[in-house]
Amino acid sequence: MRLLAYDVGGSAIKHAISDENGNLTDKGSVPNSWDNHADFVEAIGQVFDAAHAQEPVDGVAISSAGELDPYTGSMYSGGALQYNKGTNMIEDVGARVGVPVSLENDGNSALMAEMADGALADATNGMVLVLGTGVGGGVMINRAVYYGSHFHSGNASFLRADLDDPDSSILGFTGGSLGLLKEHASLAGLPEAVSGHDFFALVDAGDPTAVAVLEAYAHRLGSAILNLQAILDMDVVAIGGGISAQASLIDAIRRHTDVVFSKTFVPIPAPQVRACRYRNDANLIGAVRHFLATR
Repeated sequence: MRLLAYDVGGSAIKHAISDENGNLTDKGSVPNSWDNHADFVEAIGQVFDAAHAQEPVDGVAISSAGELDPYTGSMYSGGALQYNKGTNMIEDVGARVGVPVSLENDGNSALMAEMADGALADATNGMVLVLGTGVGGGVMINRAVYYGSHFHSGNASFLRADLDDPDSSILGFTGGSLGLLKEHASLAGLPEAVSGHDFFALVDAGDPTAVAVLEAYAHRLGSAILNLQAILDMDVVAIGGGISAQASLIDAIRRHTDVVFSKTFVPIPAPQVRACRYRNDANLIGAVRHFLATR
């Protein structure tokens, strides 16, 4: 079976060819520069046309930002792509490409990739936290994806860090990689944020501003993990997103999670903090696994 997987994000659409085992080839991406759903679907279709012309594609597996129904294809929101709100991704893309289409939320896609043979393979209950533009995620309870009553579970961006100032303290503003880099630019007096690669190069070189920003960032995430653990009682929290490849990030989150949990006046068992195995490929691989599970 030859599948075409898409990872629809706020700034780009990544794509790759996959076999039924999630082995990815022919990776690419296109900038997400459209302002309406029809042009978005056409862009998806053009990538499909090029891949299908080389060798027939048997199905399309989509991982997308936003709250959605993975069974019907209804998009309740578009995440960063609000023009997808109120559409049906499975029907619209299916009509364009003419092969079976599946759809899953990006956080749940990352979760499905890690559940099988990744960071959550040996866990009964756990979560993926994806550090990107905001903080996405997926929740696993008793080895199954937990969708919630409105397909909204796992969206850690909307955790409120300060209950006295809830609207300006949601985790998505400061807990994603974008928030990390913006905070560094502000404190370092830079006109614009450096890349994630350059930021962690500064951390590894011992730059005091970069190190202080990372430590504060890791403490926020440790506090968020405590809040989530108080409700979910998990074995493992897996950290995903491009910056999860940075060993200094994972080390900092582990240390600060330990500190936060050690200071609770009622002991709460701490989950293990791990890096996701599949990192930037998790959404693509999870989308393929969801496609195969729904056939």
